[in-house]
Amino acid sequence: MEATTESFPLCMRQLYKAFKTKHHLRHAGRRTLQLYLKGIGMQLGDAMVLWKTEFTKSPDCSAEKFEKDYAYGIRHSYGKEGKRVNYTPHSCGQCIASDPGVKDDHGCPFKTLTINKYNAEGVERLNDMLRGMNISQVKASAIVTKAKNMHYQIACGMTFAALHGDKEIDAGVHAPHQYYLESRRIRNHRKIEAESGTQGAPTSVAAST
Repeated sequence: MEATTESFPLCMRQLYKAFKTKHHLRHAGRRTLQLYLKGIGMQLGDAMVLWKTEFTKSPDCSAEKFEKDYAYGIRHSYGKEGKRVNYTPHSCGQCIASDPGVKDDHGCPFKTLTINKYNAEGVERLNDMLRGMNISQVKASAIVTKAKNMHYQIACGMTFAALHGDKEIDAGVHAPHQYYLESRRIRNHRKIEAESGTQGAPTSVAAST
């Protein structure tokens, strides 16, 4: 998992970082990350190991508490409990529509950090996040401006392009797991090219769901 976090969109980078740092997420954050990891291919058994390993690093969560309070929710996300629904990962629309509280870590950072255009601290933090992803200041400023104008998915698409040699997703970014899958496609193509000594990846990629 750690080897592919470079392909996480900004929302999932921040959520996963909080998960690894705090060894805990509140309910909405847990649900969002569980379904995202499921959407990018993580199997239930691996998910149970990941969540239990991370949560029990906290002195507030014993193995017994994890099984009692959190294991059911993970199995439920995979359709193995309750009504056994095969839940799909959250879309960008769902992430944007969410209303995270001050203690939450989920949501769309392009919205949450710029929803008040005069929130200089939030805008600066977004810019710093982008720069921390090795995006140039020129491109970071353009992305922040797009986000401030409430074009959150376009800002995310611009971020994708900035990280992938200006390659874009033809249909735009519609879901965090879609972003990840398209990123892996490009990065794996580059790896094959490097190994074979060939060049010539397309300048855009067709969106997958």
